[in-house]
Amino acid sequence: MERTANRIGFRGRLVTAMVALVALVSLLIGALLMVYLFEDEKRRALEQLSIAERLTNEVIERRTDLELSRLSVVVRDFGFRSAIASRDPATLSSALENHSGRAGADFALLLGQQGELMASTLAKALPGITPTQLSNARRDGSDRSLLTVDQRGYEVLVVPVEAPGLRAWLVAGFELDQELADIIARLSGSSVIFRTSTDASSGFTSFAASTDIDRAEEPALISSAGGGHFIESARYFTRTLNLGASGQGVFEAILMISREASLQNYYTRALEIALLVAVIMILATLLALLIARHLGRPVLQLADYARAVGQGLNPQAPSIRTGGELLQLRDTLRDTLAQLTRREAEIRYAATHDEVTGLGNRNALMHTANERFKSGEPCSLIGLRVSDLSDINDTLGIEFGDKVLLGLSYRLRDELPDALHIARTGGGEFLALLPACSLETLDQQAKSLHASVESPLSIDRTPFSLRATLISMQLPADASNSNELRRRVNLTFEQALQQRLTITRYEPGRDENHLRELKLISDLHSAIRNNGLHMNYQPKLDSHSGQLLQVEALVRWVHPELGFISPEEFIFLAEQSGQIHDLTDHILQRVAGDARAWFREGLDAGVAINLSAMDLTRPGLAERVARTFEDWHHSMDRITLEVTESALMEDPAEAMATLNRLRNLGVTLSVDDFGTGYSSLSQLRMLPVQELKIDKSFVLKLNTEPQDQLIVKSTIDMAHGLGLKVVAEGIENLETWKLLQIWGCNVGQGFYLSRPVSAADLAQTAATIKERQQELADISLEHLS
Repeated sequence: MERTANRIGFRGRLVTAMVALVALVSLLIGALLMVYLFEDEKRRALEQLSIAERLTNEVIERRTDLELSRLSVVVRDFGFRSAIASRDPATLSSALENHSGRAGADFALLLGQQGELMASTLAKALPGITPTQLSNARRDGSDRSLLTVDQRGYEVLVVPVEAPGLRAWLVAGFELDQELADIIARLSGSSVIFRTSTDASSGFTSFAASTDIDRAEEPALISSAGGGHFIESARYFTRTLNLGASGQGVFEAILMISREASLQNYYTRALEIALLVAVIMILATLLALLIARHLGRPVLQLADYARAVGQGLNPQAPSIRTGGELLQLRDTLRDTLAQLTRREAEIRYAATHDEVTGLGNRNALMHTANERFKSGEPCSLIGLRVSDLSDINDTLGIEFGDKVLLGLSYRLRDELPDALHIARTGGGEFLALLPACSLETLDQQAKSLHASVESPLSIDRTPFSLRATLISMQLPADASNSNELRRRVNLTFEQALQQRLTITRYEPGRDENHLRELKLISDLHSAIRNNGLHMNYQPKLDSHSGQLLQVEALVRWVHPELGFISPEEFIFLAEQSGQIHDLTDHILQRVAGDARAWFREGLDAGVAINLSAMDLTRPGLAERVARTFEDWHHSMDRITLEVTESALMEDPAEAMATLNRLRNLGVTLSVDDFGTGYSSLSQLRMLPVQELKIDKSFVLKLNTEPQDQLIVKSTIDMAHGLGLKVVAEGIENLETWKLLQIWGCNVGQGFYLSRPVSAADLAQTAATIKERQQELADISLEHLS
């Protein structure tokens, strides 16, 4: 497209633009006129339909009045009354046929006083005239209704026949036929179809239509339900007129005007507008050619001048005779040429240098590193980060912080005179590329630089000391491209800060561990959403009876690529990535669902669920637990929520508030891994917990370690003194189990009692525990009893 525009040239583009503008305006005006004309013709057609609607109603009303006047003459006729009085069937039939024919009725019936049939001109039975119709006829002098007989529509009139001692009912039907439709069509200038709907399922059927209807279009018009007063049709403007309703259905007249005939004037005017637009475009093209020829020459001269300026040349400014804006443009281009060189140098410098220190910036350093990567030339890297730079800026001011950075940059230049490139790559971060050297030499340079950086720095005649962290790498051995370089520099700095090292060398493999963590974080989100985690349950037994009381929910993750992932690892990553609340909600829902399932199978066991430290800072945790277990089949105290001592100490105030909300729900709260944290007895006494769980590190070797025995026994006595129930985990043998029974431990769990099992295997495990119940029961209590 650009090449085509260049071939056309400025004059051609000017002509094209002017003609296109005229064409656009003309087409818009023409389109608007066409829309207005179309709407005007459509409005006229709809007005004609409105007139046809009023005329149809008037024709039918006058026809009805005429029919009633004829029938009133019939019912007052002496001979007709005499025939009724005779009650002779032959006489009645003859009189009814003669007089109804004189009235123009298409059929007639004579009913007795109770509505029984006395005579009829129809060969078949007519649907019964209702008592309501007879009552209306007696009250009003007549009754009108619509009726379908043999798929033909009729207007049915009921007129009373009254005489002293005589009362009967004359029922006459007048067909809504093609003749009536033609009369309405001729008077209104529209086509007419009479139709009726006998029921909702069968739709509409036609019983008469004017002769000008297109028979191919008629079935679609008849069957269409339409919307409001209109029926969608490609060939007609339509309107439906409700003629009335009876027990059989609704009677309607469809009034139609041909679209083609109505829009004929529209098509004629459209052709005239199109011709006018074509003439305007021809004149606009001629005018555009003349204007382009006059304006094009100086513009082309300026274009050549601007092109030369853009190519970095120093061309002679063209002579512009027209003056005005084009002369100003020529002068502006000339002045711009003088400024471009200066600004280009400034921009190039700013793009590759740090404005505070004058050193290179990250872009410049990465460019240099990429050049070394491409050429395959090895080099070394030393990185430096100043600690607490933000505190320096906040306390002493940004200007003072800039002076610190500037002084530091001087020291870097002095200490690394052979550096290939020194750059400030962040707030207080500096990276230097050095010629390739051995690891020992690189370590020596790093130590020397660290000593120089942390020696007092004179700022405004005041000595000022800095704390800094240094890292070193060998390229391309430790990083073979710019992406790896940036990522591994950051990882090495993070490792130095975590391990509190002043000088750190990049360790191969750290990057892979970081990528593994990123992958686990990403896949954990998918595992939570798609039920990729598994729930195991470890039974917790009553230490006196050996009975199954509860199961602890343990979440497990078997990664499709990395295999088994330890809960400690992925729960830590969930906390670091902000997914811990989603993980906790998922575990709550899974445990609630599994518990309901095994309860329906007859297994009676409570549940214990571990909470993260971050869960205790979540204000909505109690509401989430309440919603998840709202139809819990036991009392809420059969649900135990376990929290660690360390979790309670991270934010004691918020943790206490969350625990109180959970306690108000009625759940049991347990301090997990007791003995490994730093909580004091005074803090433990204030917590709203009911249970204390001794960490397994004190229980695993309880049968052989006297110190562990002392700790566990004293912990049990202390917990009972505080009114807490005690749970011991990590029971691996019978001797440990018996010791805990003797010391009064309430509940125990461990591999000796049962390993964790899936929800599907829990019923079988419960049965096995029941078989071992006598073995596991506290024998000493039996002897005491």
